[in-house]
Amino acid sequence: MERIPRIKKADGTEEPFDITKLQHSLHRAGASQDVTSDIAQKMEAIIIDGMTTEQIYRGAFALLRKKEKASATGGQAVAAKYSLKRAVFNLGPSGFPFEDFIAALYQAKGFSTMTGIMVHGRCAEHEIDLLARSPEKTFVAEIKFHNHLGIKTDLKIALYVHARFVDLIKGVEEGKTNYPIEEGVLITNTKFTENAIVYSECNHVKMIGWDYPREGNLYELIGETGLHPITCLTTLSGRDKRSLLENKIVLCKTVKDNPSLLEQNGVAPAKVPEILTEISALCRRGAGV
Repeated sequence: MERIPRIKKADGTEEPFDITKLQHSLHRAGASQDVTSDIAQKMEAIIIDGMTTEQIYRGAFALLRKKEKASATGGQAVAAKYSLKRAVFNLGPSGFPFEDFIAALYQAKGFSTMTGIMVHGRCAEHEIDLLARSPEKTFVAEIKFHNHLGIKTDLKIALYVHARFVDLIKGVEEGKTNYPIEEGVLITNTKFTENAIVYSECNHVKMIGWDYPREGNLYELIGETGLHPITCLTTLSGRDKRSLLENKIVLCKTVKDNPSLLEQNGVAPAKVPEILTEISALCRRGAGV
């Protein structure tokens, strides 16, 4: 039996190459069965020991973009969706655009939101990344943004976040804040360590990561709301993306609603039509990602 190559993950650990994971990620992004099979076969033929998951992603992404450029529709949305996880990382390095992005996701779900506010707990005042309110629920969120795929949100973070949430809830009970906070949520763009998950489940701390929990994770939240960061657009250059982010333009929907923002931020007029075509394909609420 042919030996299966071992590949290196973003956290430095190694595992045998599993073609089904690549097929799943392509299919989840919306690639057809034929396209998924073709790209998976081509990538499988070049996988060698020591190849990184990032190299595999880049190779598959390049093949997907090539197929889309050659397609009759000229659509770019599948490649953009396939790059979504990296696109969220590219909201850095400060993390503030990621906080704005999370706030926008909850606004789309009917919440009013505030970011970067101070709220009194029972024993101390806390800076809150996100406070979200609806007629049915009010919660606060600690938002942890990581610039690297291999970094996980660990037990240490879960411990101090839980302590903050406990103090805030007790502050509500003792009338020390005007916000009727009912719950705290820890949100990250990466994964959680097993210890963080075990601790948080034991203490009923809600956590949302890229693919955690199985239902209601960040990936699904983006698909449910139809809101995508401008960093996932394959038709925008890196310079154009940076220019938009510097001017607090985080969402594709913002550009869709006001296309003139592209030229106002230095995008060449000739590029605008294809950018708007890609955005239109992405900005369909509930269509998945």
